[in-house]
Amino acid sequence: MWIKNAFRDYYKPKLRRKLKCDPTKSEMDQRFEEIYNQTNSILLVGVNEGVSIQFYEIARFTKEEVDGFRNCPEKYLFDRFGGGWFKLNFYQGPTFIVCVNFKPKGVPKWEKLVTKKSDGPIPS
Repeated sequence: MWIKNAFRDYYKPKLRRKLKCDPTKSEMDQRFEEIYNQTNSILLVGVNEGVSIQFYEIARFTKEEVDGFRNCPEKYLFDRFGGGWFKLNFYQGPTFIVCVNFKPKGVPKWEKLVTKKSDGPIPS
């Protein structure tokens, strides 16, 4: 599962230190579920601006909302937001866990969701 693989670098080293040995698959699965149940996510989209790419927040998801599309994330993003470069950031409370990139090809549907000003994105 892509989420479990993405989270591994976040939870495995801490679990290894706690257990003082390599965790079993069962121990890792249990720790993943504990963390995953406390997550929330922010979706960002990349916009070419001159010679750089700026990322703007276009959506926030609860763990339950992510559960609804975690089996087919790229299809969900394409169906709802169209094509683009998306970064799905996961957090455990306020702590950043990992960023997962998706680049579905197609016409963007997200453009009206981006609010820009000259010095960067407007905080939400």
